[in-house]
Amino acid sequence: MKRILFFLILLSGVAIAQSAPGNTYLQFEVPGKMIKTSSLSELTDTLRVVRIQLDDPYYKKHKEYKAFMLADLLQFAFGENLSSGDYSEVVFKAADGYESVTGKSRLLEDGGYVVFEDTQFPDWETIDDKKVKPAPFYIVWTGNGQYDENGYPWTWQLSTVELVSFSDRYPEVYPAGADKNSPIFAGFNIFKENCVKCHSMNKEGGRVGPDLNAPRSIVSYRSEFMIKEMIVHPSRYRYTKMPDFDELNRFDLDNLLEYFNYMNKEKN
Repeated sequence: MKRILFFLILLSGVAIAQSAPGNTYLQFEVPGKMIKTSSLSELTDTLRVVRIQLDDPYYKKHKEYKAFMLADLLQFAFGENLSSGDYSEVVFKAADGYESVTGKSRLLEDGGYVVFEDTQFPDWETIDDKKVKPAPFYIVWTGNGQYDENGYPWTWQLSTVELVSFSDRYPEVYPAGADKNSPIFAGFNIFKENCVKCHSMNKEGGRVGPDLNAPRSIVSYRSEFMIKEMIVHPSRYRYTKMPDFDELNRFDLDNLLEYFNYMNKEKN
C-alpha cells in the first residue's frame, strides 16, 4: 500500500459549498441514549473545515477532500464524556451494518479526518471493486501506518458514532471469565480489532458477515486448518467482501482459535 501523503489548507472565512443534501445527519450516542444529532450544515458552521489530499487506498489514486478533524468532531459530540473512564472505545456505524470498534486514544491521534465532500467529484465516485459511494461521511487517515489493517477505521457511509465501554456494549463478545494475560484474551483483542467490524458473536457486533458463534460456533463445523485459511486467505476460496488478513501470524491465529473455543463453551 502506498504511503499516504497529505497537506492541509485551513478554510478561514470561506463559504463552504454543501454538496450533500440538507437532511444529511450524524447521530451521536452513549449506551442507551442518543445525545446529539447534527446536520452537515451545523457541523460545517461549528467545526474547523480543512482540505486534505491523500493517496486513498480504496480508490487507489490521489484524492482531495473537505473534512473535519476526527478529534474535533469527537470532542464536539461527546464533550466531557470523551475523557471519562466509563468509556473506552468508539463505535462507528455504517449504513450497511458495518461496525468499527476502536480505542479512544487511537482516534485522538493526529491524522484522522471525517470527509464530507470530494472536491473533484461533488456527486462522489464509486469505489471500483465495491461499487459503492462512501458518502455522506467517510473516515480517512493521513499518517504513516494508519491503515485499516493496522486498526485504524476507514468507515464509509458513516451514520452513527457511539461512545462505549466494550464489555458493557458487547457483553456476549467479551470473554468475562478469561484471564487478561491468557491466549483467550489475546485472541479476543484480535477479534475486537479486526473481526467485530463485520462479524457478530452471539448476535452482537457487525452484520456484514455471519455470526461466528450462534446458533453454532464456527469451531463445531470447520476444521482448525480451514478456519485459519479462511481468515488469512478468504480470496483464494470465494468472492467475498472479506479482506485477506495475511498480516496475522501463526500465534495470532492460535489465539483466535483459543477465543473461538472458549466462546463456544461459554455461550448462552
